[in-house]
Amino acid sequence: MEGAASGGLGLRARGLTAAERAELSEGLGEALASAGVTPVVETRPHPAAHLARLRFGGLPIMAVGRTIWWPGARPDFAGTAEMAVLQHELQHILDFAEGRLTVLGYLLRPHNWRYHWDLSDGLSWDRLGAEQRASLAEALWRAERSGRGNEAATTLRRIIPWARPSP
Repeated sequence: MEGAASGGLGLRARGLTAAERAELSEGLGEALASAGVTPVVETRPHPAAHLARLRFGGLPIMAVGRTIWWPGARPDFAGTAEMAVLQHELQHILDFAEGRLTVLGYLLRPHNWRYHWDLSDGLSWDRLGAEQRASLAEALWRAERSGRGNEAATTLRRIIPWARPSP
């Protein structure tokens, strides 16, 4: 999606670039397409981010519906470590598209606010909250590029439905 120009400062909203799509962990792009969602990156903060600033100390990145509200977002995250954060936010977008997440559900269920998880055999996607699922997606991107063994990435792929190897 092409967005409106922002006072000569560039696009305010954009779709994912081809380079960003190419850097996503295998399966995420297909899962987004299967869910019928075309993500949008908005370079302004979400209106509610100004309230959230009180809790976080700065304007947070927020994913709502199909839009990632990322204050000052780059025109392209490819080739940067911020791709991990983009993948985190795209998991939220996928959760919205597949009906696992709503704004009201996020706000009313503190379970969705937890980020912590332990990579273990007992980790179950269906029992995770929204931030935990997004954090696993982010961790997968980081593990795939860590240069260290692939054990963590392999384990994460078994847990994350869209990342599971084909039978």
